[in-house]
Amino acid sequence: MANDKYFVFLHHKSASKFMNKRSIIILTTIICILAIISFSWLFEKRNEAQPPTPTSILSTIRQEADLVATEVTIRKIAYYDSNRHEHFSLADPSTWKYGERKCIVPVEVKIKYGYDLRDMTLENVKVNDSLRVIEVTLPQPKVIDAGYETSVDYDKVVCISTGLRDQVGHETIEKIRSQAYEAVMKEDFQELVGHEIRNNAQTLLNSLAVSLGFEGCTIRN
Repeated sequence: MANDKYFVFLHHKSASKFMNKRSIIILTTIICILAIISFSWLFEKRNEAQPPTPTSILSTIRQEADLVATEVTIRKIAYYDSNRHEHFSLADPSTWKYGERKCIVPVEVKIKYGYDLRDMTLENVKVNDSLRVIEVTLPQPKVIDAGYETSVDYDKVVCISTGLRDQVGHETIEKIRSQAYEAVMKEDFQELVGHEIRNNAQTLLNSLAVSLGFEGCTIRN
C-alpha cells in the first residue's frame, strides 16, 4: 500500500514538471510574439517620426524625374545669294566670271530643351514644414539635344546660277545648312518654350511631393 502511494506521488510530481515546462514554452512563445509586434510598431512609428529630408527628396527627384524637356521643331528657309555682301577685290580678267549664284534650302532643326534635374544640388531643395510643401529652385534650362536631317531633299532645294558662275553643288548646300543650324541655335529658346517646360516641371514635382507625403511643390525663381 505504501508503494502504491509512492507511485502516485511520483506520477503526480512528473505531471507537475510536464505542466511547468509546457507553461514555460507557451509563455515564451507569447513573449516572442509580443516582442515582434512591439518592434514592428516601434519601427513604423520611427519611420513616421522621420519625414523625408532634403537629401532623400533630392535622391527621389533624380531617380524618378531625371529630365523635364520638350521637343521643338524649328523650320527655316536658308537663302544664299552671292551678291548679298558687297566687297572690294581685284581679279585677273582671264579668270574673272560674271554672273551670280542663288540658293534656297529648307532647314528643319529639332531641339530638345528643358531641365536636367540631375544638375540639382541640396541648395535647390528646401522643406517648408509650416506649409507642408517642398520648395525647389530649378537648374538653368539648356539644350539637351539638337540636330537636323543628315540627308538633303533636293526636290525642295532651289538653285540658280547665271553668267559664267558654277552651279551650286552639294558642298555649298551643306555649308548653307550648317550655317542655318548655327543661326537657329542662337535663338532664345527660353522665350519660345520656357513657360511650357516650367509648367511640365511643376506638374511632375507636385506629383512627387504628394507621393512623399507633402501637400505639393513650389518652384522658386
